[in-house]
Amino acid sequence: MAWEWSHTPEAYENARENLKALPFHDLCVIAAEWDADEVDGFNHELYTQKFKEYEASGRVSTTILWNKIKKQRTCDNGGFNAWVCPYGCHTVPFDAIAD
Repeated sequence: MAWEWSHTPEAYENARENLKALPFHDLCVIAAEWDADEVDGFNHELYTQKFKEYEASGRVSTTILWNKIKKQRTCDNGGFNAWVCPYGCHTVPFDAIAD
């Protein structure tokens, strides 16, 4: 079960920073999932294409990802982790991650 966000501004900033700290491969997967999320389902061909493009470019905009995540405003049951992909298979905590 998923919940809608209702956290402090600091929690959102923590989640945003935790997103930025994810490994590049994970960011490629997450960005490609957002791109392949369509009204009528998940487009596997588009996912594969976009993943390869992100990987080849060496860049994924966490700003663009964060804007999509903020619009979705979904977290896990209990509110501990923000969904950073459309499906909840990738999450980051709202708590700051210690170095």
